[in-house]
Order: sequence, then C-alpha cells, then structure tokens
Amino acid sequence: MFILVIIFYAIIGVTEIYLLAKKKMKKEIYVYSILLCFSFTISMLLSFGVKVPSPANLIEKVVFAIVGEK
Repeated sequence: MFILVIIFYAIIGVTEIYLLAKKKMKKEIYVYSILLCFSFTISMLLSFGVKVPSPANLIEKVVFAIVGEK
C-alpha cells in the first residue's frame, strides 16, 4: 500500500510543481510543497497502520475560543 502512496504523490507532486514553475509562481510552490509533505506524511502513517488523531477537536476548541461557547 505504501508503494502506491509514494507513486501517487510523486506523480501529482511533480506535475503540479512543474505547472507552477512554468507560471513562475515561487511562493505557491513553497506553500504547495509544505502542504504536500504534510499530507504525504499523514498518508504514509495511515498506510503503515498508525492511528492518526483527528484534528476536529482542536479545530472545535479554536473556533469556540474565537466565537464563544454555545
């Protein structure tokens, strides 16, 4: 399974970075690369069977801190 994840991310990453480089969008390449690495790491962990905690609780706490409790 992890080989499929690597192949998928390599194809998508190279394609998208090439298109961004062609348009000379350097800042977007950096942001895209960081997000791609983050999602690749999570995907690899999931493919190895590691239980990754959901970010929903953290997001809920941040939103309630900004907006206020119900």
